[in-house]
Amino acid sequence: MVNLTSEPVPTLSQSTDEATILTMSIHVEGWTGENQNPEKFDRHAARILDVAHEAHQAGAIFSFELSSQFATSSGAKNVVDELLSLGHAVEVHADVGGVGTPSFEDLAKQLSTKFIQVQNLGIDPILVSGICSRGPFVEAAISAGYGMTTGVVEYCLTSLDAIYHPEGWNVDECPSPAECHGDPGFSLSKKATPWSVFSSADWTVPDVDGGFLIVVGESGSTVKCLSEDDAAVTGCQYQNEDIKEYTHLAESYVLHDEQSDDHRCCVFSTTISIGLPPPEGFISNLVDSLSFLVDNGRAQWLSPRQIYEKMN
Repeated sequence: MVNLTSEPVPTLSQSTDEATILTMSIHVEGWTGENQNPEKFDRHAARILDVAHEAHQAGAIFSFELSSQFATSSGAKNVVDELLSLGHAVEVHADVGGVGTPSFEDLAKQLSTKFIQVQNLGIDPILVSGICSRGPFVEAAISAGYGMTTGVVEYCLTSLDAIYHPEGWNVDECPSPAECHGDPGFSLSKKATPWSVFSSADWTVPDVDGGFLIVVGESGSTVKCLSEDDAAVTGCQYQNEDIKEYTHLAESYVLHDEQSDDHRCCVFSTTISIGLPPPEGFISNLVDSLSFLVDNGRAQWLSPRQIYEKMN
């Protein structure tokens, strides 16, 4: 992780008319071949729906971001319909662009295909995650019809022109998404405040006329890794310490928001990959841990489309 700032977390609260936005990306991924194996798909779908029901009952709106494997499975439409009936969002997890320096044409084609796969399930996606690349990922995402992204990791910095590289950062030490998957080292203010861009070459610089919204939040780490000092060494397990850290981080965003004059601040964005499921009750406890913020009107759950519309 690149450390760009030691900006302190605010500790005093001020009244505000705008609640901090909460959003959770669920990356629906990792079950290779499920679109050719209905039994495998059904097991994956059951885990997704368990999370969706827990989140709904606790009062949260989650963004379920589908891999191509899931989206092209024969049972996907029924799962999507159930997710929507619970008030959740359905978006795209692309997982593209991480090999070499793909061209605009290649990235745009892949992202358009994934857009159509989800569109065929009755959804016009607004968000795509998993697009960090050395290639022109911003321009390709705009061309494919997307309006925003989350899950920005350090590898996204590889597309930048050299003049925009963070001080002390070496692109040669960032060879692949797997080896460069930490957070990009932004300050709390930058992580919490979405901004619009047009170009992959300078995407860290806000463009008031930009056509693509960057939402960073706590990218580079999934929820189950929040309490790990060195996740690469120890691995990550869902545990109560993760919920405590999640609550602490959320409150830091809310406190920052209550001191900020920026109308685009703040969005607390986090990620879970499924993959392996959280233990029963984990999602309920995670959402409930923020009830003291939501019930007091200091934070609110919004879908990606609601966030996009609020920021534009």
